[in-house]
Amino acid sequence: MSNWYTADTHFGSDSKEVLVRDNRPFKDINEYTKEQVRIWNEQASSDDTIYVIGDFCNCFPKLENDFRSGLAVSKQINAHIILIIGNNEQRAIDVYFDGSFEKFREYCLNDPSCKFDDVKLNDYVDIKGEKFFLTHKPTDHAKDCQNLFGHTHRYSGLWKPFGFNVGVDLNHFRLFSDDDIMFMLGQKKKYWDEDMAINS
Repeated sequence: MSNWYTADTHFGSDSKEVLVRDNRPFKDINEYTKEQVRIWNEQASSDDTIYVIGDFCNCFPKLENDFRSGLAVSKQINAHIILIIGNNEQRAIDVYFDGSFEKFREYCLNDPSCKFDDVKLNDYVDIKGEKFFLTHKPTDHAKDCQNLFGHTHRYSGLWKPFGFNVGVDLNHFRLFSDDDIMFMLGQKKKYWDEDMAINS
């Protein structure tokens, strides 16, 4: 059993703008979704858990609001999925679930179109003895440990002094493994944190 990490997939039948904005190399959302499902099922087994750290679905009311088809992509994934909500899930909660996180969570856990093992506001995980806080927005990072986050796509880069951006755009649309995270943590401690040229 292994854990995997990603963020900012923005699934949804009418999710088009994200492909253009982030220069994702797919002709349309269907090709993108199909490829993401293929990669995830190739990397993660049915015994594994994928932590999606926000924006699994896409929700921009009045523009791109088919978040339900985005959440339904979970049914195509063989592994267990734990969703940490992002700003797109929060928009869906505010507009379509009366502002109730619990109603949204209930939908994700019980609607036949979805297959999530849990939905959380944030979470902690232990990776090989190192504690990590999982939160969508880097501005909400914990100060007592390293963090895994998303939200900024590729624009803020892979790492910050407080942790790592695990968005799909930063790993060629592949999931980050525990080993990937620990490798990056080693590089961060040994090089990135010590290089004043990139820490000024």
